[in-house]
Amino acid sequence: MRSAARVDARELLRDSWVTDGRRGWFVDGAGSTAQPPFSLYETAWRLRLTTLDAARPAVDPERLRLWVRAAERGRLDSSGLPPVAQADLAVDALLTAGGTADRADVGRTLEALRRGGGYRTAPSAARTDPGSTAVAVRVLSRLGLPVPEPVRQANSAALRAIPVRGAATAPSEVVPVLQTAALLGVTGADRTRAAALATAAARALSAYPVEPVRLAWEGALRDAAPRLGARLPAFPAAACDGHVLPDGGIGLPGARQGDPQATYWALRLGCSAVRVPAAGAHSRAGWPAGQTDQTALSATAAAVALARRTGRRAEFAGPLARQVREVWLPRERRPAPYDTARLVDRVDLRLVARALGGALAREVDRGLPAPSLRGVRATDDARLLLTALDAGDSPAARRTMCATGSPLRPAGAAGGGASIVRATRLAAAADLCHDPALARRARAEAAAVRAGTALYRSGTALSFEASVMGTWIERPRTDAVTAWTRAGLCTGDLCAETPARLRTADHTPLRTLAVLMAARAGDLGALFPLAF
Repeated sequence: MRSAARVDARELLRDSWVTDGRRGWFVDGAGSTAQPPFSLYETAWRLRLTTLDAARPAVDPERLRLWVRAAERGRLDSSGLPPVAQADLAVDALLTAGGTADRADVGRTLEALRRGGGYRTAPSAARTDPGSTAVAVRVLSRLGLPVPEPVRQANSAALRAIPVRGAATAPSEVVPVLQTAALLGVTGADRTRAAALATAAARALSAYPVEPVRLAWEGALRDAAPRLGARLPAFPAAACDGHVLPDGGIGLPGARQGDPQATYWALRLGCSAVRVPAAGAHSRAGWPAGQTDQTALSATAAAVALARRTGRRAEFAGPLARQVREVWLPRERRPAPYDTARLVDRVDLRLVARALGGALAREVDRGLPAPSLRGVRATDDARLLLTALDAGDSPAARRTMCATGSPLRPAGAAGGGASIVRATRLAAAADLCHDPALARRARAEAAAVRAGTALYRSGTALSFEASVMGTWIERPRTDAVTAWTRAGLCTGDLCAETPARLRTADHTPLRTLAVLMAARAGDLGALFPLAF
């Protein structure tokens, strides 16, 4: 088993906190190197945009490095980018943020991509290509690493092989070769040849429509031209007119907001209608990936519980309350029936509002449509559980849901084997309805799947989530965290659903850390619904 790892909850909260300066929320997985919640592409290019604006966002290069270092090795698979692009953007992000890159790691990554005089997108790629070669040479140059001699020779040969007419008909294939030539500082006949090719490529690009790909080619070409001795005509300042989105940027086809790379090049090229966009919501560790919107409410519910235990709630309260009022509460105002995903969101929203307290909790209780059992089958343990949690302390909901014949108060034993989810929903219903008989049934159901003190099964397998639920139901007089650790479900602050998964786990989710802190404090009543 790996050595016990402890997590600094306060630092994790700060890394997870995403804000645009007005509203804020949390993302999960900020401690992960394999599946971080941040976007390498967005982070690198938005940092590059900040070089064009005096108001720089606060990104801590040391916190950035915690997840970007995997990209230096070309192993940040969650980025969706090939290794050569990962190394490039990792170096760019770190240097732009004021940090340093690991020259040795990056050098090894790029060397593994080299084949003769060129570079590939990935080790599995069959061929080298000019674009990957230009990227690799740019990274080597930025880090002061030597460019292998075969790469220099191949570039010289490529310059001689490209006819000027070819530069005019296929600029996308010529611009990377010219980028490499400029970075290598070619001289003599090669430089003269490169200047002629640059002029022909610029003339050809002028006929292309103004779109992100052309802007990138134009920007790269014009960066290279002075070092090649080429004098290119100025890019038309009005070229981007009619292509600018409401946020002031240039977007990808069909997009409603600007793409940071396209916007960066448009600004560099002098497009008069384009402006530096607002930095957007980000954490001190980077910009979140788009899909984190789907899990932000769940992550925030756990984070606020952590913030309360660490005395940090006030730091996040104002922007988070605005997020609840302006985004999350309006989104949840649709009437019943509620599917499982909506019930989870409703429960999480109530958790956040109650943790922040005061007027916000009352606003959420008044603003959400009433809890309802409409459309919930008597056999749907998960939705019944969530509905009981959604009802919370509402007297009106209690009268409706706790009435005789309600599916929350089944008269007889359920069919099939014992289930920890059924036990938990019986316990939640017992709390809602103040029903001692339901509470006894819940404990009996939990006992049937108990594998040891504070240890419970999901199906036939020992399960961390089941163990947290069972511990919440039965409240054993024991150190639950020690029991989970001895069973191989946890080590230090790292836990996983099964002992096998613990061996490959690389971070502690916010909910897990909140559960561990509550259990260590002996507050077993706080384990749920955080664990669900």
